[in-house]
Amino acid sequence: MKNISISTENSETYSSISNFFIDYYMTEANGEFVKVYLYLVRLLNLEKNITVAQIADHFNLTENDICRAIKYWIGRDAIRLNYDGEGKPSGIVLLPLKPYYGTSKRPADMVQALTANEETESESRYAGQRDLTKKADSVKKVVVDSPFVKKDRELPEKTPVTGDELTDLLHDEDFSSLIYMQQELFARPVTQRDQETLSYIYDKLNFDTELIEFLIEYCVTMGKKNSRYMEAVAIAWYKEGIKTKAEAKAQTDMTTGLVKSIYKLLGVRNRYPTNIEMNLIDVWTKQYGFSDEMVEYAAQIAVEARPASANFKYINGIMENWYRNGVRTKADVERLNKEFAENNARRAAEAKAGKSVASDVNNFMHSDDEDDIKVLEQLFLNQPGKKD
Repeated sequence: MKNISISTENSETYSSISNFFIDYYMTEANGEFVKVYLYLVRLLNLEKNITVAQIADHFNLTENDICRAIKYWIGRDAIRLNYDGEGKPSGIVLLPLKPYYGTSKRPADMVQALTANEETESESRYAGQRDLTKKADSVKKVVVDSPFVKKDRELPEKTPVTGDELTDLLHDEDFSSLIYMQQELFARPVTQRDQETLSYIYDKLNFDTELIEFLIEYCVTMGKKNSRYMEAVAIAWYKEGIKTKAEAKAQTDMTTGLVKSIYKLLGVRNRYPTNIEMNLIDVWTKQYGFSDEMVEYAAQIAVEARPASANFKYINGIMENWYRNGVRTKADVERLNKEFAENNARRAAEAKAGKSVASDVNNFMHSDDEDDIKVLEQLFLNQPGKKD
């Protein structure tokens, strides 16, 4: 296919978006948050006042949704609020973005990631013909998403492996057994890249045999039968200070089971759960006594109620409501919903009759965002791009 060019036939204006935003920040934010940030960029050169309510109307969202998006980007150091002399918000500033290596892959690895599930047949076919002294790609290009990565642990350099060095390793009984295990579990011939990767993990990262065996098994379990993924996981474990199979198993358990099910429902990919999320799951399952099935059901309800912005906080609101009302099964949920509908109908009838009745419009909401609405309501009264 020939190269194509991109052009325009009219005098439309365009907003400039940082590639850092596209490569790093955008990959983990939900769609609504991304739209709000892009609109803030659009507003930089728009010389007119705008309010939170107007932003919400533009996207057909609630003001709460806009405030949550603003708080999200403040938490990612992508924006900040300006305040006047009285301590009231007077504007918003878009901050310089930076490579967000703690949570996203570098652009250079993105194309590789698309093909990470397979090793091509040609790679195996020509593995024996390649020069073993060919310089390997810098290991620093492999970045794994993990909030537990210890930044202060220096990663050993990945240097080229000579033919003599590899021959010596192949005479190592433990290393040879690992090669055999990888070949059997990956169900394909071991390639030069496999050998070089295993050599790096075994010789430079100093993983013991038991830990590497678990690493290979873990890659197979995840459906990633390739050396690139295995090296990425090994680097993550090394930076996290993992030295034994038991420690590695404890770490991988956090990305399987109930956590994995919730993440799948929320559309979260490529990251470990945070400590806050793990603590919430402990509260739901241990303190509240809910089954995994009920937690997954709550996550499903959250996603159905808020497809673009469901999160652990919203699920927690549902779980707290169920716990307060003695819910234990799906039948209990139906009972609670029926009671809620009946109460709403009664309140509506009383309100229509002229009685002043407080109305709870959402039985599942558990949010402290109302104060934020008051603070942020005047956020856009000044031009968003206004400098300090």
